[in-house]
Amino acid sequence: MSSKEPPYLKCQITQEDITKLQKIFTILEADPQAIDFLEPVDYIGLNILDYPLIIKHPMDLGTVKKNLLDKVYNTFQDFLSDIDLIWKNCKTYNMNGSEIVKMCNHCEKVFKKQMEKLFKNYNSNSKKDKEKNNHNENVLSMNEKISLTEKIRILSSDGLTQVVNIITKECPKVIENIDSEKLQIKIDLLDHKTYKLLMDSIENMNKEKSSTHEKEKNK
Repeated sequence: MSSKEPPYLKCQITQEDITKLQKIFTILEADPQAIDFLEPVDYIGLNILDYPLIIKHPMDLGTVKKNLLDKVYNTFQDFLSDIDLIWKNCKTYNMNGSEIVKMCNHCEKVFKKQMEKLFKNYNSNSKKDKEKNNHNENVLSMNEKISLTEKIRILSSDGLTQVVNIITKECPKVIENIDSEKLQIKIDLLDHKTYKLLMDSIENMNKEKSSTHEKEKNK
């Protein structure tokens, strides 16, 4: 990328963007010079045991691709930060001019060239409008918030643990640690996907509870 900040840098990554970015990974995965960057560095197998002492935040293309598909990255900036970390780690650990650094420079150039090619006509204003609409569609209604809050309030401790585990996995920003023994669930920040998972889980818990009560009554 050029020194000028690209228009998409702080924009949210859409499914359409993910499809485009996958093409870059396909190109790199087929490039022989990218082979050492596709998976985490096997510092034990390579007998470079000082690697984790020097590289505190390892990163590789396989991990970035998985994060992309799992929608871990909110913006292009988040995504590109991990991509840049791959090249930075390589150049930090290895000597300048070494074969691995040459391969790294090649892969970095390929990546940047493909980014410029695929996103040269990126319209940030159009994307922002889409993001705004997607955000509005993803906001829970007041009735949904009230319904979920009431269902969570009457859960057992085991039920609450399941709820917290789901939120921590799917939408961690909703959980706030008040102290070592208390958590706060910020319903306003919950997305529809996690809301549906929670409602389904609570419904299943209630069905299991009813089934257990019926069995006890029939004993």
